[in-house]
Amino acid sequence: MDLVGMLTSQLGVTEPQAAGGAGALFGMAKGALSESDYGQVAGALPGIEDLISQAPEISQKKSDMAGKIGGMAAGMGSLKGIADSVGGMALVTDQFAKLGLDEGMVSQFVPIILSYANSTGGDTVMNLLKSVWK
Repeated sequence: MDLVGMLTSQLGVTEPQAAGGAGALFGMAKGALSESDYGQVAGALPGIEDLISQAPEISQKKSDMAGKIGGMAAGMGSLKGIADSVGGMALVTDQFAKLGLDEGMVSQFVPIILSYANSTGGDTVMNLLKSVWK
């Protein structure tokens, strides 16, 4: 079964919600991972770019806010990664809301996507994604 099928059957969401939600999370990963790490993920998980294209648009106001969170933390060393993750998750939550999904659904999507990533791409791909969605 493909990822969208897994999400719809396990969570009872519609196909557009499943594709858009997965796309929002993969879009966050694309922005957070290095080009080579993302290339490894995209190479192991066919269709990831198509899912990203199905994620709702991010409002400029939310994007600016996430950038400020990351910018404020830039001088904080190891806290920057945490702030980037928090800012990215705020954008994902906004995208989920546009799909009619509450923010609690994000935490239900992540383990299913990680399981799919592990079965399709192995531990390395799963751990790359897990590092972004912690």
